[in-house]
Amino acid sequence: MLLQEVALAAVLVHQLCLPVELMVKAAFASWNDRIAPVFDVARWIQLVEIEAGQIISQNRARVACDMPNQKASRLAELEVGILVCGAISRPMQAIIKAYGIEVIPFITGDLQEVIQAWQKGQLSAAYTMPGCARRQRQQLMKGMNGRQNMNTGNRQGTTRSGRGAGPGRAERQGQKGMREGQRGRRGRTMGSDPIPGEGACVCPQCGHREPHTRAVPCKQTKCARCGAVMTRQPL
Repeated sequence: MLLQEVALAAVLVHQLCLPVELMVKAAFASWNDRIAPVFDVARWIQLVEIEAGQIISQNRARVACDMPNQKASRLAELEVGILVCGAISRPMQAIIKAYGIEVIPFITGDLQEVIQAWQKGQLSAAYTMPGCARRQRQQLMKGMNGRQNMNTGNRQGTTRSGRGAGPGRAERQGQKGMREGQRGRRGRTMGSDPIPGEGACVCPQCGHREPHTRAVPCKQTKCARCGAVMTRQPL
């Protein structure tokens, strides 16, 4: 739980440091017009493009694969930068983050209400799943309030480029916490979660590369592009 909280804090800090004029593509896991309760088995996402605090497009996309590597590869193929979802397993979240995609987990509610709340910086604790840690909810509220202030500054013609080194220090602290948490996980005995980044799985047919997951042999993974069996390429 501590690693999960540190990771969420780092995601929110990083979002607050993004330039307000930058276009962002976010994916919202969907099921029956609501946020899908478990992303690992979700089949559809709602893609939302936002620029300068305004939604410029929305469309639906299918992510039918269940293997973590294939699901993360599909998100990367769709150029997703942020994933908003319900519950998500640690291996799935770790692999998606290895692709450079930020994850905002444990969100629930009506799909369009969540999208609008996220766009306005009002994704408060009311949208978190029951049972989330109090500290995690507080971090979510703090991050969304900061995003709302960022959008307000954009409407007033201001930018974050001249605000000094404060956000940079916060981001570095969040990244340091993530690294320490990952070292702690590597020290666990049998039963620990897979950790990506130890070598890569490479397709011998088309050359496609995917991060290797511990305890999941590359020969058990099929290429997301051509379907061939992957091979291991060590560091």
